[in-house]
Amino acid sequence: MTLASSLNREAACGQNWDAIVIGAGPAGAVAARQLAHQNLRTLLIERKTFPRYKVCGCCLNQRAIDALQQIGLGQLLDSTGAVPLNQFRMQYQERETSVTLPGGLAISREVFDTRLVQSAVEAGADYLQDTTATLLNESEEAGLRSVVLTTQGQHAGTASAKVILAADGLGHPSLQNCPGFDMQVAADSRIGVGATFAANDDSSYPAGLIHMAIHRSGYVGLVRVEGDNLNLAAAIDRDFIKQCAGPADAVLQILRESGSPVLPEMTESSFKGTLPVTRKTLRPVGNRLFVLGDAAGYLEPFTGEGMANAITEGVAVPQLV
Repeated sequence: MTLASSLNREAACGQNWDAIVIGAGPAGAVAARQLAHQNLRTLLIERKTFPRYKVCGCCLNQRAIDALQQIGLGQLLDSTGAVPLNQFRMQYQERETSVTLPGGLAISREVFDTRLVQSAVEAGADYLQDTTATLLNESEEAGLRSVVLTTQGQHAGTASAKVILAADGLGHPSLQNCPGFDMQVAADSRIGVGATFAANDDSSYPAGLIHMAIHRSGYVGLVRVEGDNLNLAAAIDRDFIKQCAGPADAVLQILRESGSPVLPEMTESSFKGTLPVTRKTLRPVGNRLFVLGDAAGYLEPFTGEGMANAITEGVAVPQLV
């Protein structure tokens, strides 16, 4: 499933918008959809081309599911092949315990984010991908804020809106020119590491189970998503990664020392990393500006509340516009 922009950059720059949303993750896509439902002319800008991989635990808890159902997106979940979750297993130094889950779904970010963007476009939002948006640090002029658009490092124009929603993830690069929106990174913030493995016959990590390998220097979570693919997401101390031969080696050490199975493909795959994850933006609002999702602050990922928070913020913020 691929997505295409609904307009070109020239068209995006040739008009004033009611709202521009920067970043098409769950927070941004849901916000764009809700704004469009309010009959606001909305432009959703994404620097990547969808679908795209994202380091993430890929789990929606019941709060996230309820929030989506309340805004009419329950059917979206039904049609994605998302895997119902029923058990949570933790393993530490070859000891383990399991608990029954009250609900939840596992779905890859490639599929989930793409479907959310589609729902925003269907609601009336315009979508522009493969484009970086950077907010200009300027005083209010004629009731508008402006963003500079670039693609592959080349200037592509300027777009303006009555309000900007920055939902472009860790570090919120869209606000790099705006003083006062620096992020405070926790001294012990861990690095996110992730990978996806194709479906196989191994029964170590069955569908419906969240497996968590616990270690003094971090943890590794594994879950089956749609298509029976295995998603791996970890949060690891930076010093431990330095002690190991890199992020992949750190993941494998955590799995082995916890007593968790290491599949052959895990030793051969490339892993993706993130910026230090535990952080917050000291100033989440500004002149005609809201910051939401991971751009506003990142919770300890072990809680599994990341996507639930993003979705609920994407629902709540448009009510203030």
